[in-house]
Order: sequence, then C-alpha cells, then structure tokens
Amino acid sequence: MRVRTKARGRREQGLTLVELIVVIAIIGILIGAGFMGLLTWLKSDNETLARNRLRTDLQAAMSYALQHPPTSTANGNWSLQLVKNGSTQTLYVCTGSAGGCAGNLNPANGPVEVRTSNIPDNVNIAVNGAAMTCLGLTALAQPILAATATTAANACVWPVTTNGEWVFSFQVGSVVTASTVKVQYVF
Repeated sequence: MRVRTKARGRREQGLTLVELIVVIAIIGILIGAGFMGLLTWLKSDNETLARNRLRTDLQAAMSYALQHPPTSTANGNWSLQLVKNGSTQTLYVCTGSAGGCAGNLNPANGPVEVRTSNIPDNVNIAVNGAAMTCLGLTALAQPILAATATTAANACVWPVTTNGEWVFSFQVGSVVTASTVKVQYVF
C-alpha cells in the first residue's frame, strides 16, 4: 500500500488560478515592452534611412554638378528637391536650379530629373530649422545662397548658414525644430 504525500499530490494538480494570472501578466508586460521597443526602432530606422538617402543624393548632385556643368543659362546649375505628394515624399536630383523637375525627362521642358530616392513619408527634414524644399548647387558644386542667387525667382537656394555650416535635421512626426532634433547631418 502506497501513501501519498502532500507534496506529491500538489505537483499533480497543475497551476493554480493565481499562478496562471501571474504568468499571463508577465507575458503581457514582456510583449508590451517589446512592442514599444519595436516602435522606437522603426522611428530611428526611418530617420537614419532619410539621413542616408539625403547624404547620398547630396553627394550625387555635387558630383553631377562637377562632372556635367550646365549647358544653358535657363536651366543652369543643379539642385536637390524634396517633393511631397500626399502621403509620399521623394528626393530628386535635378539638372537645373529652378524647382519642378519631378518626372521631367525632356530637357526642352526645363530641369531634368536625374536621380530619385523615396524618403519615409513620416520623416520631416529641415535645414537650419527651416523645412527643406529645394537646394541649388553651382557648376562648382557650391551651395547657391539666397543673397547671391542671380537666377529666377523660383531658384533653389540654401538658407543662411549657422556658424558656417548647414545642419540637416530629421524627425519622425511633428515639424522639426532645433530643440527637438534627434538625428542630424552637418554639411
């Protein structure tokens, strides 16, 4: 005849309701922490992607400007244009320093699109605190400043430098301001 001990009988009963609730709560906390980590990572990844694409396209525009000087004064110079279309935004490298090259592949119609990069639509890009739209480069790959621009009124120009440099700021969500910037690229 076998006598059951109290400890052995307890093991065969399984989990109590309290133990089950504690396990479910711990799993819920771990899932919640993982989800918040995933959101933070996605935000950081979008900012990094935008920064890397802008840097690559800026270097490409400067390279094109040096390799292929403008052949006409009407559409001279080179530019980098950020165009927002609804829920998408695209960065264009263009053959002219006036805006409006998006989709144009015919030189007779003005500045020509040479290269495009998609920027995550929730990333706002600013240059020295002002929203980026269009930045023009001379044939020597130097920024065209508003004070020195001799081209058309819609010319792509750079904002005034801050301490001799341009700070490109990237932020997911609301408009970028100097106090809220987390990711930057200095030119």
